[in-house]
Amino acid sequence: TYNMERYLAACLESLIIGDGIERLEVLVINDGSKDSSLDIAKDFSGRYPTVFKVIDKENGNYGSCINRGLKEATGKYVKVLDADDSYDNDNFAEFVDYLAGIDSDLVLSDYVEVDEDGKVTGEHKYGFPTDRLLGFDDICVTPSFKDMQMHAVTYRRQMLVDMGYTQSEGVSYTDQQWIFIPMVRVKSVRQFGKPVYRYLLGRAGQTMDPAVKQKHMKHIMVCVRGMLEAYNRFANEMDAPVKEYLNARLIPFTKEVYVTLLTNY
Repeated sequence: TYNMERYLAACLESLIIGDGIERLEVLVINDGSKDSSLDIAKDFSGRYPTVFKVIDKENGNYGSCINRGLKEATGKYVKVLDADDSYDNDNFAEFVDYLAGIDSDLVLSDYVEVDEDGKVTGEHKYGFPTDRLLGFDDICVTPSFKDMQMHAVTYRRQMLVDMGYTQSEGVSYTDQQWIFIPMVRVKSVRQFGKPVYRYLLGRAGQTMDPAVKQKHMKHIMVCVRGMLEAYNRFANEMDAPVKEYLNARLIPFTKEVYVTLLTNY
């Protein structure tokens, strides 16, 4: 969270799931907020001291929060939730039960887009079978997987630790690295058949606002460079389907830099 006092309480409240809550480890990473985000987070850690842990740090942007969170996390699985978004509470409770009974590198879940009033404006379904373990090479080349976003992803934490995963710090848009670099090591996938993540679209000033994106094109360039460096580092252990997926993510992201700069400057 960074200056998200307007949304943070609702975000964290969506994680309160009754009896299953003791299975959760919620790391609330305050990225140098200047508003009341830290106080809101501490309120939840006071109410649920065995579940909510507050990490207060200097501002370092998105990637620094992921990197710090991975150093502190102890759970079997890890999922990222942005402070202006939330989870579907009922489906999240089922999701936690589901995770307790499976063992796979990557778990996908559908997600919805919502507006400022919480109204669902769009739904993203992946359509993979929900009744069996899936091979990564079989699904990573499909159109729906190539269009996958960070809202859908839950990783086995030890896989990230073993590969020494980190994100670029000091810039926005590194959620693209979150759905790029770890895929090199994913072998097994499960699909949870209900939407868990509620993605807020339309908030003024959010990074997906075209005007904001244009102003922070240098951030995207740093992200692209980080993705390229990871691609080269792991190139020897990637087979053809994995490379096809990574290229499908990397090439449009890189192209966006050139198109934006040539069009506007």
